[in-house]
Amino acid sequence: MNNSPSSPFMEKVSGAVSGALSDALDRQSPSLAAAKNYQERFLSKNRINSNCRVYISDEMFDLLNRMVAAVGKNRASVGNYVTEIVREHVERHRESINAIYFTNTRPLF
Repeated sequence: MNNSPSSPFMEKVSGAVSGALSDALDRQSPSLAAAKNYQERFLSKNRINSNCRVYISDEMFDLLNRMVAAVGKNRASVGNYVTEIVREHVERHRESINAIYFTNTRPLF
């Protein structure tokens, strides 16, 4: 049997060990688990380089830029981080947003 690091057997064993270790660490440190989940949810996506613009204060951009660079490990952009925050906010508050929208709009015809 070939036990080189790239063999399917070793990959399976390595995955099982790292998964079990990750689960054990998550149980021992809920705040670490929460931090890991946060990073995966908001800072693990592709970078957004579109030309759409949203304006935020310089102070907020500087804070987000420092945070995304440190925590996102160059896997995310400030635009992606803001997109994920807004996406979750809209999902979480969908019913309220719809109620407000329908209350403040009227039919075109």
